[in-house]
Amino acid sequence: MIGGAFRAPSCHETSDMDPSESVPQAAVASAPGQARPSSESIVMSPRRLLVSSLSVLALLMAVVAIVGYFFRTPLLRVSKMFVDALGGMGVALGFFIPDAFTLPLPNDVSSVLGLAGGLSFLEVTVWASVGSLIGGTVGYWIGRYLRSTATVSRILLRGGGMAQKVLDRYGMTAVAVAAITPLPYSIFCWAAGAGRLDFRAFLLVSQLRILRVAGYLYLIQLGLLSVADLAV
Repeated sequence: MIGGAFRAPSCHETSDMDPSESVPQAAVASAPGQARPSSESIVMSPRRLLVSSLSVLALLMAVVAIVGYFFRTPLLRVSKMFVDALGGMGVALGFFIPDAFTLPLPNDVSSVLGLAGGLSFLEVTVWASVGSLIGGTVGYWIGRYLRSTATVSRILLRGGGMAQKVLDRYGMTAVAVAAITPLPYSIFCWAAGAGRLDFRAFLLVSQLRILRVAGYLYLIQLGLLSVADLAV
């Protein structure tokens, strides 16, 4: 820089430059064969979703079996107290609260308590599904009407706003996948509302949540039955 004017490098100076420094980083990233998949496509990768789903299911069955085997009596006692005090409404609340307010609470705990406490498979499925669907709907409207508030904006920006990015790219498909996989369903409900996706379409896609509830509950029941067989 001479006298405030920019001086272009001479030919000699240019030749002395490191070749790697003369190539813009953006050009390297966009070179043929060097393109990387977007973070959204990685999140929605079928293989990734399958592996994560199977891992969660295996972990769920293992936890239920271990807790049921080593803590069977306390589990049955607590479950009976849970059902006597709250009944099916307790199961519904166990799904409603985390699905509506994005709280990191394992909603399947209420399924275990309901099933072990004497509620039938159908009763637990219905109550859990109702709680989850109402919770997701509340989450949608929270995102839609409170998206500009500091708290909601901060939650939606978690992980670099990944849920919103995935939703912008895949639309309702992202909500459908979140309804039946380990993806955070509640966050996607908020993001769907914030993005003003059609509510009727959202409500229709959210019915897949029933399949998720029934499927997980079936595996929970298998775990409890296997524990009961071992205890006999």
